[in-house]
Amino acid sequence: AEKLAGIGSFPAGLAHDINNPLQLIMGLAENLAEEKDWKAVHEQAREIVDAVRRTSAICRDLTQYSRKTSARDETVVCLNNRLDEALKIARYAVSFHDITVRKDYEEGSAARGNPDEILHVLVNLITNAVQAMEQGGGRLTLTTERLFDGANVRISDTGCGMESEVLEQIFEPFFTTKEPGKGTGLGLYNVKTIVTKMRGKIDVESRVDHGTTFTISFPSASEGLT
Repeated sequence: AEKLAGIGSFPAGLAHDINNPLQLIMGLAENLAEEKDWKAVHEQAREIVDAVRRTSAICRDLTQYSRKTSARDETVVCLNNRLDEALKIARYAVSFHDITVRKDYEEGSAARGNPDEILHVLVNLITNAVQAMEQGGGRLTLTTERLFDGANVRISDTGCGMESEVLEQIFEPFFTTKEPGKGTGLGLYNVKTIVTKMRGKIDVESRVDHGTTFTISFPSASEGLT
């Protein structure tokens, strides 16, 4: 039964991972259709190229599916820069109408890991936060904190929040509260899988009608990963 579940989650997870850069490419292409500023055209064209490269990296990783991430795939990643990039991607994937963004970054916040995987984690959490505020707008707060033994990233929204029964299941594969066709139920499952692989920890606090905060605790970037 576990093997059959794994076979089912593989294509669904692949579709979820590829969908984010495809949404970015589509959003950029729609903008280019009416863009008259050549500087903006060139900038968005470069972003399309980067998104295609990320999609190609996912496909390349499929050929190495049985191989664990090696030390060569890992580097020290600036969490502030990665959050900014994730925010840019999320803006093309979901609407930020009536949503304000607050950044509270601490200089030097970093983690050691695969940069694309860290970006994947942040894009998923930001996208979910924005979707939780689609009905009435709100505030998205991105926070980084440099610690003696690592770094923290917090992504907070003032959206609809979650009941305790939902909160207990959000990291389970295929669990989703979204309408059919709008979610695979694998986003947060993949997020936790990546964070756990990095020897990190993810916590969530949520109150109905008050919002949700996800906190990711990364180990020190100077520590070697196994």
